[in-house]
Amino acid sequence: MQQYVELGRAALSPVRNDIQRSKAERELNKAVSSSHETIMTATTVFPLKLFPDTITIDRTKFNITHRTFFWAAEVISINLEDILNVTASVAFFFGSIQIHTRFFDPHRPYKVSMLWREDALRIDRIMLGYGVAIRENIDLSTMSAAELADKLDELGKGAACAQV
Repeated sequence: MQQYVELGRAALSPVRNDIQRSKAERELNKAVSSSHETIMTATTVFPLKLFPDTITIDRTKFNITHRTFFWAAEVISINLEDILNVTASVAFFFGSIQIHTRFFDPHRPYKVSMLWREDALRIDRIMLGYGVAIRENIDLSTMSAAELADKLDELGKGAACAQV
């Protein structure tokens, strides 16, 4: 037989704790499943970088996998809310991005070079669109990952001052 725990003026039953726990588990499972949905992936150009870096944007974070040797990598994960700005620099074929966050030195942002031009521009537009969506309190959880990427890209195009 289960015991009731006396906590001052109210008694908590084991049934109530089980309900709260199952609700928390459902919310956590939902967060885990949605956090694995990739919005965009970009890889640096192989011949120019022997060990290509990879940028992955999902619903909650911005991942940079910097490869240094075979089966060796440094993975940097940044919450999307902590990114202040993403800047793309492009040339004819290639581009680079600079990530300004709350935690990196503002005078030395993290830089990923030798991306394809279109990948660098799309990352910039998606992150700009994501920033606008956050400021406007838009719920992004109802869209599929592909639809979300397209909508954020379109929103970033509209928010950009100049087109390249």
